[in-house]
Amino acid sequence: MKKFLAIQITALILISGTLGGVLYYTDAYQEVYSRIVSIICLSCIKLDPVISLGFRFDTANGKDHPEFIKDLLDKGPIFIDFGTDACLYCDYMDPLIKQIFNVSFEKEDLFNTTINFNGTEITFIHINEDWATGEYKDLESYYDVDGDNAVPMFTTITLGYHHGFINPFYNTVYGILNKDYSDGQRINLLKNIIQDSIDLYNENRPGYTHD
Repeated sequence: MKKFLAIQITALILISGTLGGVLYYTDAYQEVYSRIVSIICLSCIKLDPVISLGFRFDTANGKDHPEFIKDLLDKGPIFIDFGTDACLYCDYMDPLIKQIFNVSFEKEDLFNTTINFNGTEITFIHINEDWATGEYKDLESYYDVDGDNAVPMFTTITLGYHHGFINPFYNTVYGILNKDYSDGQRINLLKNIIQDSIDLYNENRPGYTHD
């Protein structure tokens, strides 16, 4: 009986020490959890992404479209590829994006170029949010329609007719688009969105003016 009691006391001491250690390292745990789970699981691995195929005028944060975006729309539609350093789906989608646009960039790059897509000039922008600065740093908040800070995020901006005016008109999709898609289907979906943006742009460009 005394031996059993001694074992119980010893076990209680060990458990108490373990709990104390957990409490002591709670801050460290929370920091690791926040950085790994929040960044990787929520921002990168969007397991069942919702495809938002419709274009919209109002930005996700309720602000007016940035002036530099309006300026870029003077010469054609815009395609923005948002990513981060810790992003498995970015690693998966980047080769497809490079294939679609025939561009080359490194993961950490802020890359901006003008390409010819089926006879129309498009501004292609790759933004790594871990390294973005200046006007690019908070750009995702304007177009993150799901509000999850999820990446990869692909935003296509064009022009549309809105209450008597021609205004920026955009579409945003996320992740691998659909987990059941083949790479060919992913490429075709993005190409179709881009072509829709070109058709809208060509239709509405004659009426586009901005201060």
